[in-house]
Amino acid sequence: MRPSSGRIYYMFAAETLPGFLPSLFWGIITISILVFVHEAGHALAARACGLKVSEFFIGLPGPNISFKVGETTYGVTAIPFGGYVRIPALEGSGPGAELGTMTEEERAEYDKVPMWKRIVVLSAGIITNLVVAIAILTIVLSASGMPTDRGYVDPVPDGPAAMAGLPEGARILSIDEHPVENFGDLVDLVAARRAGDTVAIVYHVEGGSEQQLSVVLGERPSPEDSDATDDEDSTGQTPPAGSAHPGDGDLPPVYLGVAPHIIFEPLSVGESFVQSLRFVGMVAEAISRLFTPATFQETVDQSASIIGMSVLSAQAVQVGLMEYARLIAAISISLGLMNLLPIPPLDGGKIVFEIVQKVTRRPVPQKIQVGLSLCGFGLLICFMVYVMFQDVLRLIG
Repeated sequence: MRPSSGRIYYMFAAETLPGFLPSLFWGIITISILVFVHEAGHALAARACGLKVSEFFIGLPGPNISFKVGETTYGVTAIPFGGYVRIPALEGSGPGAELGTMTEEERAEYDKVPMWKRIVVLSAGIITNLVVAIAILTIVLSASGMPTDRGYVDPVPDGPAAMAGLPEGARILSIDEHPVENFGDLVDLVAARRAGDTVAIVYHVEGGSEQQLSVVLGERPSPEDSDATDDEDSTGQTPPAGSAHPGDGDLPPVYLGVAPHIIFEPLSVGESFVQSLRFVGMVAEAISRLFTPATFQETVDQSASIIGMSVLSAQAVQVGLMEYARLIAAISISLGLMNLLPIPPLDGGKIVFEIVQKVTRRPVPQKIQVGLSLCGFGLLICFMVYVMFQDVLRLIG
């Protein structure tokens, strides 16, 4: 997952059933972990506030395997995509509890709970998602370092750069005396030239001195003529410079034939923590783009549904534990911040109801709560279905 590229790449398409099963398996595992973290936050906060937690389930309501410890029933349902906790004092216990429907007796119990306790319990899931994600990212970054893009590249086999003798892991410092700070600079400088142009590249390899070589740029090969694809090279990184420009629909015809060589710079615990907070800010900014007409469609197109998340989970596991932990943290941040949106029946929408009731000093009528919750639920379903459709098109395209 690379925020800089602005795209999500999938490494398989039109898989057979055996090939799809790992994605399904790891998708269920990932969702279960995230839901457990979120709902555990609600449950722990409720108990800290002296409120009864009657149910704690992983999965959507339905047939289940469960057991009871004290006053709480724990279990896993047959539909493992989601989860819930039941706190009778806050939401009742009837079939419409999630939408705000309560009996008079349940409403009386609800009114006995101070507003600050209700808000603490509602926000606890969000806070837990963020805290756990920041902790995971801090540990991962401290242990493995921060992936950086500083112009290090690997030549694509039989490409112009490889034919000219550019070694693997070389850091390109300049092209025709124009400085290169990162792979994006490299792509832009190459795209501004034509096939057949000769460029002077200054580079160095770790432990060596600066060197220069001349490269004659070629024409971008078609996918059937090259191992490089329009979407990504064999390492799953950003496409080779000149063969694909991340985010652009029309690929420039000029071709240098290099792919980014990602390195990891070591970070202290403090630096890792700061980087984790910055990542939370990046995700928050990305979510805010959903509410800007000019960026809405682009942001939706870059989003991933349960299908995409399952594919990414399987890919991350193949890379290693650290990469999977990064993905868990990134999705946990997204889940927490999305739940903060003031849209019922999300936690943020319920918090808005609490604030409105405090300000107006009277409860929001149940008809209004149910109506707004149904509208919000319908909006979320439409969004998820559209994103799932986009994921399916990516997988079969």
